[in-house]
Amino acid sequence: MTVLVHGAIIAVAAILYVLSSRTEPRRWRNGVFLLVIVWTTVDLLASAVVGLLGIDGNERSLVWLALPWLSAVVLGLLLLFNGLGMVRREGRSLGNLLSLLLGVGLIVATVVGVTLVLTGGTTLAIVGIVVLLLPGYPALALVSYLLYCLDYLRRPKRPVPAAIVVLGSGLVDGAIPRLLAWRLDAAIALRRREELAGRRPLLVPSGGQGDDEPTSEGAAMTAYLLERGLDEHDVVTEDRATSTEENLLFSRDLLEERGVTGHLRVITSGYHAGRAALIARRLGLDADVSGARTAWYFVPSAFLREFAAVLTYHPWVNAVGLAVWAGVSAFLTYAVIVG
Repeated sequence: MTVLVHGAIIAVAAILYVLSSRTEPRRWRNGVFLLVIVWTTVDLLASAVVGLLGIDGNERSLVWLALPWLSAVVLGLLLLFNGLGMVRREGRSLGNLLSLLLGVGLIVATVVGVTLVLTGGTTLAIVGIVVLLLPGYPALALVSYLLYCLDYLRRPKRPVPAAIVVLGSGLVDGAIPRLLAWRLDAAIALRRREELAGRRPLLVPSGGQGDDEPTSEGAAMTAYLLERGLDEHDVVTEDRATSTEENLLFSRDLLEERGVTGHLRVITSGYHAGRAALIARRLGLDADVSGARTAWYFVPSAFLREFAAVLTYHPWVNAVGLAVWAGVSAFLTYAVIVG
């Protein structure tokens, strides 16, 4: 692609991003537009470097595919190291092993692909390169989702919420864990700021009771809030929800019963804010989502679980995307090796 084509792609993606994000910031496609801008810019720079090295012809087209492959390799290494850290700190639960297993999978794909390229003939070499490049699609999807989340988190949220909803995250031995305490502390801080301006939005701690919990998350969260000086008349407990969707829907119902109208502020952990915002939009809720702090080593594995959940919202889109990615990879590889 020429500089003019690169520039045109970047300009179109930037316009689409501005229009889309201003209309509705709670859309994953905003991250896709940002990814196109970043990818095209990096490809332009990489192509310039390849040109300076004297590489011409079909080989230059592989630069476009090499970038996602490099992203997948780097991602695999990061996931591997993070997974080892999670297992060491938090134990060998399936959730904690997710990062480790995905990291191993990406590294194995690289090893298998290189082996096929080095030991096979033309056909196996093409298959090997496609195997190498295949993790590039989920890597790009993950990067686009990350860009969407970072973009959404940085955006200033609307002031004067009608109510503050705090999403539950599970109790540990019946007590509020640090992760949930940070969410509640963020909600308390927001409520205090509203009080200084003369406003008293209701707080809605939301969460049902799990099989291993002696009480509901909502009740435990309410007790935490009252212990820190909140008035019981300013807290409405939601104690039935078992998912983010139910957190939002049941909280909305409680507020509607009390005649509370206006936009809501939802408080959750930073890694969960992007998906919670997507869910709020899908449910038709007028709500902004803010992210509370999270232990740094917990974020990658937790974010991966969020990403895996979001992928299920558009299964056919991702299936078609992966198939197209594999086809393009095979075509360009064949053009380079055979053509």
